[in-house]
Amino acid sequence: MVGSNKKSELRPKQNPVAKKNNKKRNKKPNPLVRPPKTQTKKYLSKKSNDQKKKNIYFSSTAESLTLIKAYHTLNKRLEQNERDDTITDEERKSNADKIRQEQKDLGGIEKYQQASMYGAKSSKFVCADWVEPLLREHIGSSKKQSSSNSKRPRILDVGAIDNQYLQYDWFDAVPIDLNAQHKTVVQADFFDYAISHIEKNDDPFDAIVLSLVLNFQGDPRKRGDMLALAADSRLLQAGGLVYVALPSASLDNSRYCDEEYLIKICESMNLKVVERKRSAKLALLAFQSIDKFQAYHVATKTFRYAKEISRAPAKSGVERNNFAIMLRNSVIKK
Repeated sequence: MVGSNKKSELRPKQNPVAKKNNKKRNKKPNPLVRPPKTQTKKYLSKKSNDQKKKNIYFSSTAESLTLIKAYHTLNKRLEQNERDDTITDEERKSNADKIRQEQKDLGGIEKYQQASMYGAKSSKFVCADWVEPLLREHIGSSKKQSSSNSKRPRILDVGAIDNQYLQYDWFDAVPIDLNAQHKTVVQADFFDYAISHIEKNDDPFDAIVLSLVLNFQGDPRKRGDMLALAADSRLLQAGGLVYVALPSASLDNSRYCDEEYLIKICESMNLKVVERKRSAKLALLAFQSIDKFQAYHVATKTFRYAKEISRAPAKSGVERNNFAIMLRNSVIKK
């Protein structure tokens, strides 16, 4: 027949659907090639939905700061309730239960941590970027000069929502937090961890990082005790570093404390300033241990200071907060 193609007549006809399926089956995926846009959008959409289920988002930095402030206020009320000698133990417990319920109504410590992370991202502050260079300058060089058998430097990162130090291979980090959110973070209270470390006579750390934890503590006296533990020569190596990061407002807008007063308190613990700087919203101070210091007494489980330090004289101004740090000897309960 004119115009016929014998080869096409001899070739068996193939189902177009089967042909298409065979091509799909034989085609090997290339891991270096991005998936089609439709698949990418679908994947991103699913990922976004999963994240929304796990995380709590804030519409603005102001919203996250409002929650942080409210949570801190409730922490302060808890501390005041604990110290109130005018109420019975039953009233104290009832008050504490009500305050903790208010914290739960805010979303609990999980939402507080989300607010903290949101604020950190908006300020673009990464604590490890501040900690590592100073550690290398003051600790790294001294370790290299010592015996080749010396241990790697170790730091204790307090209030660590995640572990920012996994990228560094020349020192080890022990991150702890009240509500650990990462598998490498130890869930622990700093006071319990530090006191246990001292009582067990474990090896001291080369650095202690207190990033946005002093302001979380509601009691001015416990803030002082926290600094005292961080400076304790049984927890901090001789020549070791103590990093303190605080919201600028805690110092600049406080009635009872400022940067110089904080330095004065740390100097009473044999800590000298080696760096002080400001980020957009944070006050960053790094101290180095220059002599032995111990304020915590293991036998009595109390803090005893050579010199007590009260709040700084009140500064005038209506728009002030009550952030303060005090050194007070513990009252031994009978």
